Amino acid sequence: MEPISGVSRKAALIAGLPLPLRRLALRTVFRVYAAVGRSPRSGLADRFERVLRLPRREARRLDREAAFHDALAELEWLALLTRSRAAIQRDLAHVVTQSPEVLRRIAASGEPVILAPLHMGPYVIGLLSILVTFFPGRSVLILRRRDDRPLETRVMERITEFGMPVRFLTVTDRAGYLPAIRYARQGAVIVVFADLPPRYGKPAPMPIFGLPTAFAFGIDSLAHLTGATVVPLAIGAEAGGAVVVPRYPFAVQANDAHERGRVADLMRRHIETTIRERPEQWHFWPSLQEYLAAEDPLMPIERAA
Repeated sequence: MEPISGVSRKAALIAGLPLPLRRLALRTVFRVYAAVGRSPRSGLADRFERVLRLPRREARRLDREAAFHDALAELEWLALLTRSRAAIQRDLAHVVTQSPEVLRRIAASGEPVILAPLHMGPYVIGLLSILVTFFPGRSVLILRRRDDRPLETRVMERITEFGMPVRFLTVTDRAGYLPAIRYARQGAVIVVFADLPPRYGKPAPMPIFGLPTAFAFGIDSLAHLTGATVVPLAIGAEAGGAVVVPRYPFAVQANDAHERGRVADLMRRHIETTIRERPEQWHFWPSLQEYLAAEDPLMPIERAA
């Protein structure tokens, strides 16, 4: 395997293992660190305790688990970058989709669909499993941040190896928006992350955990313009694989303030429910301050709860 800048030989070796074995290897490494009193921590214990209103002991446990899942997410990116297509296909056998009939029904229509996951757990392998299993051969449009890492883009581009043409649209690219809409109307699967900070555009108030948070929010107009059904997705890591849970699908009926508010509330509930189910797996806890309402940007999060 060609060496990758910034990646240790140990990480590269673990990433080359089949999915259940690399999970076991990573957990073993963390247990060894714990046994010698050097458990990695994410530094989020105070935030978990106050925002989620958890006992201190549970908040500290989640802090350790968050460090594990940060490492796991990096490991999965590396595995998807370096493993062969056949090896990745075998890894996909360890991804379980709950209520698969929801996705089968939507896929059978051939109409555009918006998949709306969060940045949680091993979300890339979960998305790949959904695309390969339910939407084989369909065109894919991925809305991405302007500051995605090159490694992330290279991994996403590997979707083409599974027979699906992929097009990217940076969320701030106004010039590319209408061409992307025309592309998506032809039955594309559109991937839109539901939990981007408000600086990525069109923020909507979407309070979670009692905090005055806002999120970048363009799913309503995108769904209306493309006629796509929106499927909120929860993707999480399990001991030997991953689980994908499609939430209740919905359509956007109009392009007005009332409909925008309705859709924003649906997505707000999706975000809060998904994070509450697996709080240690949400990647944006360290950036929570970015989501606070603009009129009170310096509110201390830990006291707000």
